[in-house]
Formats: sequence, structure tokens, C-alpha cells
Amino acid sequence: MSVQRNPFVDLYVTESISADTFVKVFSTALLDEADTLALYQPGNVILIGLQGSGKTALLNLLKPEVLIAYKRANVAWPLPERCARFISAGINLSKSGAMDFGQRPIEPNMASEDRRYALYFADFLNYWIVDDLLQSIETLTSATEEKISEFLGLKVSSEILDSFASDLAKNRCWLGALSAPENYSALREALDKRILEYRNFLNYNTDQLPASLKSTKTSVGEPISVTVELLRKHGILPEDLPVLIRIDQFEDLMGLEEVTDQKLRVEYRAVVYKMLGTRDSRLSYRVGARPYAVQQDFRMLGTSSVIEELRNYTIVDIDRILRRKEHSRGIFPKFVEDVFSKRLIEGGYEPPPNAKSLISYVFGKKPRPEDRARNYAKESVDGVIDREPNWPVDAAKFLNDLARSNPISAKLGEAWLRQKLRNKPTTDFDISKCEWESPKRKWWKKERIEQALLQIAAGRKQRMVWAGDADILSLSGGNILVFLSICQLIWAEHLRSGAVTTSEVPEIHSRILQDLGIQQASEYWYRKLRADPNGGDDRHRFVSVLAGELRVSLRDDKRMSYPGANGFSLSDRVAEKDTEVSLFLDLCTAYGALTVSRHTPKVSSRGQSKKWYLFPILSPYFQLPVAHTKEPVYSNADQIRKWLEKANITLQNINKINQRQKSIEAPVQQMSLPFDGVKKS
Repeated sequence: MSVQRNPFVDLYVTESISADTFVKVFSTALLDEADTLALYQPGNVILIGLQGSGKTALLNLLKPEVLIAYKRANVAWPLPERCARFISAGINLSKSGAMDFGQRPIEPNMASEDRRYALYFADFLNYWIVDDLLQSIETLTSATEEKISEFLGLKVSSEILDSFASDLAKNRCWLGALSAPENYSALREALDKRILEYRNFLNYNTDQLPASLKSTKTSVGEPISVTVELLRKHGILPEDLPVLIRIDQFEDLMGLEEVTDQKLRVEYRAVVYKMLGTRDSRLSYRVGARPYAVQQDFRMLGTSSVIEELRNYTIVDIDRILRRKEHSRGIFPKFVEDVFSKRLIEGGYEPPPNAKSLISYVFGKKPRPEDRARNYAKESVDGVIDREPNWPVDAAKFLNDLARSNPISAKLGEAWLRQKLRNKPTTDFDISKCEWESPKRKWWKKERIEQALLQIAAGRKQRMVWAGDADILSLSGGNILVFLSICQLIWAEHLRSGAVTTSEVPEIHSRILQDLGIQQASEYWYRKLRADPNGGDDRHRFVSVLAGELRVSLRDDKRMSYPGANGFSLSDRVAEKDTEVSLFLDLCTAYGALTVSRHTPKVSSRGQSKKWYLFPILSPYFQLPVAHTKEPVYSNADQIRKWLEKANITLQNINKINQRQKSIEAPVQQMSLPFDGVKKS
């Protein structure tokens, strides 16, 4: 059977597919982490992660349709027993119509900062989530063949539901909005009508907001809690069944707050924070958000009080979970291997039975440094060795001859010679012994391999090439969407090449095809930086300047004294003093332009520090090594301000934005430049 379809053509497949398909493509690898399992247990959770990190897929596992699909397919429910039972409801802010609140003033002549905007929004959330909770119960109890009611302990009948509906409608939490319904169906109709009234008004389908909405706005979260309480009272929900409320696409509220005539700062997000702040034991909230959308102050609506981590909520950071650990590979390789395999099978391919790693099978191993260097050097040694007039003749000749057979070793030998000659005008060692190849110099060599390859490629006016399983994983930066985009574009090049396609998984080992796809992916993610309206153009320019400076430093450092110059370090003391620089760098991290991690510098006087690198997928575009094998540039605030000035970025303007958009500190994942006066070898 011929398979022409690109199995990675839909990057966001887990957000739009049916529940039955979700069962086939969802990777359970993330559920091996204890932190992730907090999503399926009582307690408020804010799930943060960059775009494409897998937040929505994890939240979708909460949906009742997905549980039913697992049972129907006779596939084991992937959650462990301690967190396997729950009922969930919620709202996707970008799909529900909640974002329509930015389209129209709620009331004529209403002041732009009027808090009633947020109160109407809270009322809309209350009705939507209550309605969705009742819909979840109906969906689960109707799945009789899968015995979901028995699994969860749900008990419903017409009489019970009608009695529950009567009690709920009469409850004062609605402030008189719901007249006593005749039965449960009438209650559902009343809830749906309220939601429809909001949507019709916000979309200019009616001239005025119904008077009933103006006078019966409900309190933040109260109807949801009351509904859960009455569901338990009437025996519909067992007392021990957790109720988990999803609020996804939280970052979209930032755009709602920035609507021109509704400068509400953080009022819409403050509604959600107030829901978390109630610490209501009757239910738990799950908020899915990108890092930049979550505020440091966490102020609740209508008060100066803030919610506190571990008291009102816990953070589950999907980027931190997926990021490679200091002394281990982390779970990302296992995660992408699982996703890759499931995508191929769903696309109609038949994986080979004995392949230990499908990613390695398809893309092959990363080429050896020796082979990459020969590919850059081609048939000539011109440009491989940058000879100096004062070199000993025999040393220069040896390196030039070595470059013909082993250009990477010759380039490392050049750096070795330069370091030896730095303190001595002549050399008293035999360069033909190739000491840099000695096992005793294993780490010296390893730390400089990528810099040597960059210098060879630059000297030969060649573009660095990325290919193989290790490059694809490292460039993905722990982000599944980046990984899938790389696969999509490489596969597209494979299909475009005219390769004969069958149901057998292909071996796309061509370095040219892989590099073409990777370069396109890198360019795409770099362009994507500019697309964000919240300072994306500034970050786009900053990354360009930063990458250019770092590349020049690596290229021109002929002694290879600073092989870690593809990143920079800033001490905590400096960051605390220059909050403008610190906030800008935090935003770059929160928006996926940079990655950051903590480290302890070898220069103890600097104290605790953080180190920043380009987000890995950007490296091919700027022709920078992605490996972090040595300490980065020891930088300072003045140097970073020079980069900002060169990028035409005014921090005063950035700081104004930060007052509304302060991001939480992203979880943190060294070469010193001459201005710090630190010597290295």
C-alpha cells in the first residue's frame, strides 16, 4: 500500500481530533512524572508551558469523552489508581466565546476601567462551567455499555435530577436569575439561554444587554461550588469523587485586557485568580497557561489580596518536566519516541518490528564530527587552518598536512598551538604527538568540537549542517511542537524529492533533506517571535543582535579559550539591581526566545547566577552550536544594555508593559567576555 500523506502535517492534532483518535495518539509518557499527576488529584493547579508543550493534551485527558473512548476501545485507562477517578468540566477560553467580551462595551458610557467588565465576564464563566459540568454528568451516565457510572459512582434518575434542579435554581447564589424550573431539562435550557444572551449581545445581534443580566450578576465561582455541593447532597456525585474544573488558554485573557477601549490591566485574569483564592474544598481548578500570562502578584478581583503558591495553588511546569536534567536525559526522548511512533501508525505506516528507536531508524545517527568537518572542508584545506606568520615552520606544515586527512583534528591542533604560544614566543613541544587527541585531554577536545566545526565551516564559507537523531532532539528544546514541526518539514522534503513511498516506514538518512527541513523549521520559529503583539518585534531584534554577537565571538576566538560562547551568564546580584534588564530577559524566556537555567560559576565572586541561551531551534538560523558544553559568557547589565541599544529596544517602554505583564520567573535550565576580566584557557 502506498502512503503519500505526511504523518506530521497536523501539528496540533491532539487539540482538534475526536476522543477515539485521541486514545490512539496521546502519549502516556508524561504521566510517569509525579508532578504531572497532580493534575488529576484534588487541589488547584496552574499548568504552565510554552506553546506546543502538551498542556492542552494533558487537560483533554480530563474530558469525559476521553474516558469513555478509552473504555470503549478496551485500552487501559493510563492514570494510576490513586488518581484514576474524577469528574471534570471546564472552558476553553479561545473556543467558548469568552473572548467576545473584547468586541463591545457592556453598557453605554461605561468607563473603560469599570470593574463591571470583569464581573460580567465572571458571570459568563459561572454559567458556562455549571452548564458544562451538568453536560459531563449526562455524557458519562449515558455511556451504559462502558459502565462509567459504576466506575465513578454516579447515580442519576429523572426524579433525582429534577429534585436537584429545583434546589439549585432556588439557591441564592443565582441572585434570582433562575426561576424555579419545572424539571432538570428546564434548568439546562435556562443556563443555555443565559449564555446565548451574552453571545448575542457581544456579537451585536441585539441592541441592548438584557436587563436581567445587569441585575443578577453572580459572584466569582460561587454557583460552581454550590452546584457541586448540591450534586453531592442529592447523591448524584459520591462524596469522594474529585470535581476538577478546567480553564484552558488562560493567556488569551491578556489580549482581552489589552483591547483599546478596555484597559483593565489584569482584571480578567484576576477573576480566575479569585476562583483559585477561595480554597474551596468542594472542587479544584486546573488553569492551562503560557508562562508569560501568569502574574507575579496574583491579585484577586476586587481586592489587594493575592493568591499564594502551595496555599491556594501549585504550579506544574511542563517545560521543566520535559527539559533535560543536569545529569540525565530526562523524559523528553521517551516522550517524543512515543509520539513519533503513534503518529506514524496513525498515518498508515507499519513500523519495523525490531527498531529499538524509530527516530533513529528514520533519521539515522548524527554524523561524526570528523565526517561533518570533511563535508565542510570538501577537497581543499584552504580556510581550514588560519596560519600565523610567527608559527614554527614544522608546526604549521604538520597542521596543514593533517587538515587534508582530518580537518577537525587539525583545527583543534591549531587552537592547541595558539594556547601554547600564548605565553611563549617559541614552542618546545612536538606538535606531531597530537596531545589534544590524548585521552587525558578528552574534555578539552569535547568542549571545543562544535566551535571547531563552526570555524571550519566559516573559513570555508560553508553553512553548518544539522542532521541525525541527536540533532533533532537537541534542537527541539524539550518542546513537542518544535519536534513535530521539524519532522513535518523533513518529511515534506522527503516527499518532494520523489521518493517511492509505501506503508513501510522510510529511512530518511539524507543529510541534505534533513538539513533543509531543519533550516526551514528554524526560520519559521524565528519569524514566529515577531508575530506576537506583546513585544515580539523587540525580542525578534534582540535575538538577532545577541546571536550575531555570540557567533562572531565563537568564530574569532582562534585559541578556543571560550567554547561556551553560545550563551551568557548574569549573576543574581546584577539582575536584582537592574530590574529592567532582568524583566526583559524573563519575558524573552517566557515567550520562548531564550532558555534559562541556574548555575554556579567557577568564579566564586559572581555568586549564584543564571545562564541564558537561544531557544535551541533558533540555532540553525543563526549558525550557532546548540550544545552547552562549557561555561557561557560572564556578562553584566551594561553589556546586555548595549545589545538592547543595538537592537533599538527602549527598556522604559518594555518596563511599562511589564507592569501589566510581569511573568513568573521561568524555571531555570558559562566563556567570559573580556569586559569581565576573567581569564580562561
